[in-house]
Amino acid sequence: MLCALVGWALFGCGANPPASLEFVEVVPAQPRIGEIATVRFRATDSRGEPMAGTQVNFALAQPDAAVKLSPPVGLTNRGTGIAEVQLVVTTRVSSVVVVATAEGSKVSQSPPISIAGAQPSARQFTFQCGSISGNEPNGGVRAIIAYNDTRDLIAGVRLNCVAHVGDRNGDGVPNALVSFMTEAGTINPTQVSKADGVGHALTVYKTSLPPPQPTDPGTFSWTPLKDLTHTGEYLAPLWMEPFNWSDNPIQLGTADKQEPRRTDPIINGRVNNPRDNLVTMIAITRGEEWFEDLNNNGGWDADPAEPFEDTTEPFVDNNDNGTWDPGERYSDTNNNGKWDGKNEEFDANTQIWASNRILWTGIPNAADFGGSRPVYRLLAPVTPPDLAHAGAASYSAVVADPWFNSIAFGTPADNCEVVGSKNVISTPNPFFSGVRLSFPSPTRLTFTVADAHEPDADPFPGPVGWESNIRCTHSLSPLDVATVQLDYPRFSGTVR
Repeated sequence: MLCALVGWALFGCGANPPASLEFVEVVPAQPRIGEIATVRFRATDSRGEPMAGTQVNFALAQPDAAVKLSPPVGLTNRGTGIAEVQLVVTTRVSSVVVVATAEGSKVSQSPPISIAGAQPSARQFTFQCGSISGNEPNGGVRAIIAYNDTRDLIAGVRLNCVAHVGDRNGDGVPNALVSFMTEAGTINPTQVSKADGVGHALTVYKTSLPPPQPTDPGTFSWTPLKDLTHTGEYLAPLWMEPFNWSDNPIQLGTADKQEPRRTDPIINGRVNNPRDNLVTMIAITRGEEWFEDLNNNGGWDADPAEPFEDTTEPFVDNNDNGTWDPGERYSDTNNNGKWDGKNEEFDANTQIWASNRILWTGIPNAADFGGSRPVYRLLAPVTPPDLAHAGAASYSAVVADPWFNSIAFGTPADNCEVVGSKNVISTPNPFFSGVRLSFPSPTRLTFTVADAHEPDADPFPGPVGWESNIRCTHSLSPLDVATVQLDYPRFSGTVR
């Protein structure tokens, strides 16, 4: 009689086994190391109704010392038929399957549950500006237009920038507080990474005062200094193609890696070079320095010492020399009132940071097309050829902004075309269009000029002269699609 009463109360003690046992959920859906995740299963009878008081045993499909299940045995609840177990991962990143077994040998198992690292990793922390495709946060935008043809600032040109916060396994870390600093312009100072699976922290940058810090022309090296106070960053990012630099790039001389330079024809006493308008910005969050987990135990080991990447305190490298200089902004990680380099210790919880650089480019003035170092040169043909009726000729030119930088091409609509005369056409026209991913010094354009008259015109109304020029249309930025039209000097010829 007692067993019957207890059985009535608990649906155990000789009660019928469940007709089915099914996995319900894991909460949170993406557990991390150190978090307690709850895994739930439901028992139902032959009518599909929840069963209470059914004993359920829990185990891992593959035993793992880093994973604990608590408690290993549970009873289903009245009303819901749910039995649950808590899952705790203590060290390394794991993927586990929880197996539930009920009375009557009913077995169910969870799908693979991936447990990611809880700590942002310096190796997975990236920072770029975009977007070059669609509305999703991404990088790839390297340049915007910030100056008109008189060197006057165009304030308020905007750009989306995004920091990706990931753990050492590459999984996005949500709810991480990310801070931002910039050399020039304005940036939203703090954002929180999203729970979107990729840990994006999206911010907005715009042009404003202060301007970028002018720099002295340098020499690019593949082996920059890397020591306790130097980061080892290249003098200029590779998307500027500094390995092809020459002192006077408009002449297309030998690439000796000397930074291009020219005397500004408008502002007296100024020497322009590409890095004058190279803007450094940084993103900062708390996390662990990168290390190589040789024994896969989920932590850094000192004996024997596992390799790790030591980092300096975060700083904005205005002059691109790879170390902090007085006047540059920095974050005082240890609050000792000064900037510190690398501490020669692995830090599991410190400020990690990522640097990003963009170009402020400008529109040339008519004065920039003259002098010994102009920003435009028609390379070929050296002497304008006579075009035969229905004939064509290949042309090439180099163009740049007043600092010898390629001018921003930030949207699919940006393009260059040949305009002016009805007697000739460029094929194709426009001949240079779309988003640019690299910004060499200068931009090289190649195009074809062809007779525009009908090939079977009889008689041909020649010879006729023609005069045309290259016209390029540039958007200020992907967010500010107001365009600027730039007409380069004219060139001419004859169709015979």
